[in-house]
Amino acid sequence: MQGRGLPVAGKQFGRSLKTSERMKEVRFLIVGQGLAGTMLAFEMQEHNIPFRIVSSPNKSKASLVAAGMINPLVFKRLTKSWMADQLLPVMHKRYRELENLLLASFFFEKKILKPLSEQEMQLWKEKQQNPEFSSFIESVLAESPLASLVGSPAYGIVRGSGYLNLAVFLELAEQYFREKGWLLEAGFLLDDDIPDFFEIEGIKAENIVFCEGYHLAENPLFQLVKMNPAKGEVLQIHAPDLPEEFILNKRVFVLPVGNHRFKVGSTYEWDDLSETPTEKGKDSITERLENLVKTGYTIEEHWAGVRPTVADRRPVLGVHPKHKNVFVFNGLGTKGVMLAPWLAAEMVKFLKGEIRNLPPEVDIHRFV
Repeated sequence: MQGRGLPVAGKQFGRSLKTSERMKEVRFLIVGQGLAGTMLAFEMQEHNIPFRIVSSPNKSKASLVAAGMINPLVFKRLTKSWMADQLLPVMHKRYRELENLLLASFFFEKKILKPLSEQEMQLWKEKQQNPEFSSFIESVLAESPLASLVGSPAYGIVRGSGYLNLAVFLELAEQYFREKGWLLEAGFLLDDDIPDFFEIEGIKAENIVFCEGYHLAENPLFQLVKMNPAKGEVLQIHAPDLPEEFILNKRVFVLPVGNHRFKVGSTYEWDDLSETPTEKGKDSITERLENLVKTGYTIEEHWAGVRPTVADRRPVLGVHPKHKNVFVFNGLGTKGVMLAPWLAAEMVKFLKGEIRNLPPEVDIHRFV
């Protein structure tokens, strides 16, 4: 079968290709340069696997508007995030390596301060005595360390938390890949008639990996994956009197990003999957913000994006059940910053044949 791809209104970035290089052969095309595609590309580079990234100029990246927050706990039930003990060491090491590679700072460790009800206070104190949680729950305080907080019976402090400045990271990564000549700006469409190899913009690839975010729901090859995308809205505020020592979290997060600017969010909306910010979303966020802090602020930015969540709230990785040269690495969701480094490493091991199976919780074959 002949190789083909359907490029859509794109052009190639990077160095111009000589005639002898018009059909450059690589092992993988990575479709999408959000957090998933970017981390997979860096992992392939680490293992000397030739690849190109296909990034559509017309498809937005939810990663760019995400807060990028890292929280090792699930506050609703006060449990540890899935695989937190295993994910965090890999995450810290990998993002520090990428900061060194890209010569910039975009990964920040910062404790979370959470106001607690009396009932929550008792649960937090119990969990703090549990060795499984003591590395994450630093303390439970009777008095607020910040005067600007609305009063609560107690306050929990979480360590092992922080954030990745996704907008900075992805912009630097895009620049890096473009300078290497590894980034193609084009659309890429396939149907069920899968070729033996894929051609686009002078590149011939043996395999393709889809990292399309919530657009995976529109991909005819992956209709078996039960996606449940959710729109989220986030504000950036300027609050000159609000301390920047902690990430605040109670029904809304308040994430300091420097110069007394804070990302504040978020909302969840499953019916309206547009990427247009709404007054309803803004009002929901500001109401919860004003129930958390007592401070003046101005709204500087208002963004909306669509989270690529899967119905069972686990990412989806692996090889297509019918097409052995088609892969997926997608659906990282709200814990994506924590998950991406470890999962990218596992995915590359799988692609190299070093492991036969991916973790069953994330393997695409759970939908077959």
